[in-house]
Amino acid sequence: MIQTKSRVVMNQALNEECWRLTLDAPEIASELQPGQFIMLKINETNDPLFRRPFSVFKRLALGQGSLGIEIVYKVIGRGTRLMTNLRPGDRLDILGPLGRGFEFDRNKPVHILLAGGTGLACLFMLGEEISDGAGKNGMELLVMLGASTKKSLILEKEYAALSGEVMVSTNDGTCGYHGSVTEMLKDALDRGKIPSNCVIYASGPEPMFKALAPICKRHHIPAQISMERHMMCGIGGCFSCICKIDKKGVLKYRDLSSSHIQFSSEEWGYALVCKDGPVFRVDEVAFDE
Repeated sequence: MIQTKSRVVMNQALNEECWRLTLDAPEIASELQPGQFIMLKINETNDPLFRRPFSVFKRLALGQGSLGIEIVYKVIGRGTRLMTNLRPGDRLDILGPLGRGFEFDRNKPVHILLAGGTGLACLFMLGEEISDGAGKNGMELLVMLGASTKKSLILEKEYAALSGEVMVSTNDGTCGYHGSVTEMLKDALDRGKIPSNCVIYASGPEPMFKALAPICKRHHIPAQISMERHMMCGIGGCFSCICKIDKKGVLKYRDLSSSHIQFSSEEWGYALVCKDGPVFRVDEVAFDE
């Protein structure tokens, strides 16, 4: 974990709600793994009081040997509204990289990135890694992007530049498949367009994961999901980012002696998303009715 000052390189609107922020952050960029996140202090004052958590969209070279990172954020509150005022040269305080990222499963021939809304910003670095090895190792990359409308769809061109197929769904049918991204996945699996011998990496809203879980169970597909929670510290000190987990699922994958997971019964427990995640196996998480 590194705490460092970073310079704003670019802050660009992607549409009416989403922005793309580029930061000069070589120390964090060199340590970052796909699926990890950063905590960003927006200014030098205590307004807003707490840092904001963001997944990292990509790592990039800025020239003269310097590395940068890009985040994609949606304007949903006071903190993100203030971020739209950031200009090149502004200085920010960053804490990261934090959390547990994705584990690249090289034993599967087909790798699916499943993204809903701004969740697609979390998967691009992993997509680059899979894309780089696709031709060499015979792996296939399939990117499935979901959005509410065609107007709200972002970063499709960036994903299309990877070595893989991109499929798009919109809830209103204005672009691609008419329905949710999980409905598009289910339809493709049921029709045999996607082999069940695949692995899924997903990021998006929690209802998307809840819909994904039974699909994976039915087809015996392993899946990793990046959970979102409100965070105040990002380092396991405030206990504000708890996530309900299934004991049987967790015991299949984790050594509990190195986790922050606490069990409240024989079946359920709670994990800290900032430390035990944000990436979990889909069958580790308990999605309540």
